Amino acid sequence: MVLNIKSYVNYNLSELFKNGFLIIGILCALAPAVLVSYLILSDAVAFNIKHVSNFFCMLGMLAAVLHPLYLVNRDYASKTITLINNSQKNRVNYVVANVVIAFFVSLFYASIGALLLIVAKQLGVPGELEASFLFGFLVNVFLLVMTFFLFGYLLILFGMKSGAIYTILTAMLLFFHNILGNIVYNSENTILTGIIENFPGYFYPVMVGSNPLSPLQYSIGVVTLLVLLFLVVRKSKKIEF
Repeated sequence: MVLNIKSYVNYNLSELFKNGFLIIGILCALAPAVLVSYLILSDAVAFNIKHVSNFFCMLGMLAAVLHPLYLVNRDYASKTITLINNSQKNRVNYVVANVVIAFFVSLFYASIGALLLIVAKQLGVPGELEASFLFGFLVNVFLLVMTFFLFGYLLILFGMKSGAIYTILTAMLLFFHNILGNIVYNSENTILTGIIENFPGYFYPVMVGSNPLSPLQYSIGVVTLLVLLFLVVRKSKKIEF
């Protein structure tokens, strides 16, 4: 029996809504962003619209990555995957289906974030909110979510425990880039700083809610995404149960 990608995607997206995971994730993303917007409008802090965006992404990107990854981890942990991956075609279809789910989750979070920024701007939060920034925000969210999702997916395929995977992703999205940022700030080695600034593990968490990436960073991001997708498909075809 061939895995129906459309049915799988529809069923699991519905499950993410019904079990409340997507709603909880969006609330976690919105809470700090709405709070900082209130503080800005109350003149309690001298922030601008990009701070609202950054606060939305702080927890929002982690939640957006973990939603589709939860589905993959659930199937592997419960051994349900052995029933699905009973042919090479189904193995590829399963990867494609989960990539599609990750895409829709990224689109959902990006749309909610963009809407939040538009509303905040209309309410009087200072700062420029140009179309180029909103477009860059949408693209950045998509690339970040897909890249970190595939990275986590690859770790699952290599047998890493879910707790370790979630810890690694949390560290990478919330803390690791701060360490790298301190190195960039304090280093006088232009080669080292250039490598760090063009490393997806650094520029995605730092830039996702702030600015569009540079052409080089977008190129590196797309190549990284394609390489991760290739590795996930290849490993899925070869994995033994």
